Amino acid sequence: MTVTVHMHGNLRRFLPEGRASAPLPVTPGTTVQGLLTMLGAAEETWLVAVNGRTVEREEVLAPDDVLDCFEPVAGG
Repeated sequence: MTVTVHMHGNLRRFLPEGRASAPLPVTPGTTVQGLLTMLGAAEETWLVAVNGRTVEREEVLAPDDVLDCFEPVAGG
């Protein structure tokens, strides 16, 4: 199955060629955490959303889901 991953900010470095988004093949039953680990982005990702809804990392991805990943933001 395929999910589309959007990496925001510096997280783009975890996608091929530093793109902001990419369709990625995953096996059925893959969780958000599993995908982040596969990409090497688990430690750098602060917030995740699937199809525009904030979710926990245990969320199981479905075909054609859109995963948005955000890094921590510092303000001042």
